[in-house]
Amino acid sequence: MESVKAVSDLVSPVSGTVCAVNEELLDAPELLNSQCYDAWIIKVEGVTATEELLDADGYEAFCQQEG
Repeated sequence: MESVKAVSDLVSPVSGTVCAVNEELLDAPELLNSQCYDAWIIKVEGVTATEELLDADGYEAFCQQEG
């Protein structure tokens, strides 16, 4: 990822093959902040282990549980 202040690697919680890149973010990276549940960075295919991934509701519940 790249911003005015920093550049860093994107760490993915899954393994697979990147099949699409959201080109819209090249011109409007702020979409990741303003539309965080609608914007996507990459699409990955061939993902096999998904049982530990959380959706938005699951992540919110996890954060509340962790305090």
